[in-house]
Order: sequence, then structure tokens, then C-alpha cells
Amino acid sequence: MRYLKYTGFGILGIAFVFLAIFVTMSLWNWLIPSLFHGPVLNFWQTAGLFILSKILLTGVAPGGRHHAYRRGWHHRYNEKYRTCCEEPNPDQTAQQV
Repeated sequence: MRYLKYTGFGILGIAFVFLAIFVTMSLWNWLIPSLFHGPVLNFWQTAGLFILSKILLTGVAPGGRHHAYRRGWHHRYNEKYRTCCEEPNPDQTAQQV
């Protein structure tokens, strides 16, 4: 029963990719030739364009979406800024003078 579930998700995933490519091809062939006098694309050219845009926009790094380093940059920046640029306490400046 478990294999049937995974097979169904696999088929749905493949169908979603084909649907996304078909929608991209339809939009391209509807807009680009009439607006910019660009080429009409077939399914496989659109699939290549789809894969190329995925590579250029998201990268090909293995490991999925492990962006823990990116999420913490704001916290690290604030900590570094606080330690570097702390304003002196008015009581402390009066004692130093």
C-alpha cells in the first residue's frame, strides 16, 4: 500500500512538471511572438528554457533547501553591530570627564 502512495505522488509530480512546462509554452507562444517578434517554442525547447531558468535562479547545489546560514545573517549582523558600536552610558561619560 505504501508503494502505491509513493507511485501516485511520483505520477502527480511528473504531471505537475509537464503542466508547468505546457503553461510556460502557452504563455510564451501567446505573448513573445506578438510583442517582441520572438520565436515560437515547441515543448522540448520550453522544457530546456524551464530547466535553464531553474538553474540560473535557484542554483544546482545538492542538499535541497538548507539555508540555515542565510537565515541567521541578520542576527549575526546585529550582534556584531552592538558590540562594535555601543553608545556609552551618560553616567559613565560623566565619571570619565
